Formats: sequence, C-alpha cells, structure tokens
Amino acid sequence: MKYTDIIVPILIVLAVGAGCSLAGLGVYQLTTGVPIFFPSSSNSSSSTSSTNASSAVSVSLPNGVGSTQGLNYAPVNVTVAKGGKVTWTNNDPVPHTVTSTSVPSGASSFDSGNMNQAATYTVTFTVDGTYQYKCTYHPWMHGTVTVTG
Repeated sequence: MKYTDIIVPILIVLAVGAGCSLAGLGVYQLTTGVPIFFPSSSNSSSSTSSTNASSAVSVSLPNGVGSTQGLNYAPVNVTVAKGGKVTWTNNDPVPHTVTSTSVPSGASSFDSGNMNQAATYTVTFTVDGTYQYKCTYHPWMHGTVTVTG
C-alpha cells in the first residue's frame, strides 16, 4: 500500500474544508460590510477606523461578535470632535459592555454596564485625547476613541 494513496485524499479534503471556511468569512464580510479581522495595533487602516472628526459617531457591536474572536467593535477606532458624542449599539444577541480602560488626564471614565441586544449607550467627550475601552465579557473586543479639539 502506498502512503500517497492515503495522504493525498486527506490533504485534498483538508484544503477544501479550509477554503469553505474562508469563503464563509468573506460572505459574512460582504453581507454585513464589517471587516472580519482587525489589526491589534493602534495604527489601523481606513477600513477599521473612522478618521474624520465629527460631532456624532456610531459604533456597532456586530452580530456574532460575542462568539467570534475575529470580530470586534465596528469601527474599532473612531475620531470625534471635542464635545461630540459616540453611540454604541449592540447588534449581537449576547450582552456586552463598553468600559473605559484608559482616559486622558481630567476626563471621566465610562461604563455602559450590561448592554443587551438592541441597547445603545452614548458618551459625550469633552476632553481632548485618546480613550481606550473594552467589553468586560469578551477580552478580544477593544476600541479607541480619539477626541480632537
């Protein structure tokens, strides 16, 4: 018996399975418009951040983010003008939080508490600087708000 008669079909099955899994991720991204993978550094591409300072910014907690570690807040990084508001909306059936982990000197920390599906949470930012936040239930979920004056 040749080992190649056994190994080659197994490798083909594995390759087809991997291709199907990646195709499913692409379908999710195409149907929701939410990027699947997010860089872990603060230097992110325009697909994962909102760089135009605005007086109102929306952030989604996309469906599936509580069970899929490749998902995150969308967008991950936002920029808002001083005095502007950021509103987070939980579009996932799993509860989440929006909890600050670091804030600029003189700024107040924030914590949404438990956000069930369809819940929203809004923060008005009055101090310039960079705010880091996370979901206390899901450690892979983290984001940044940059406030410009």
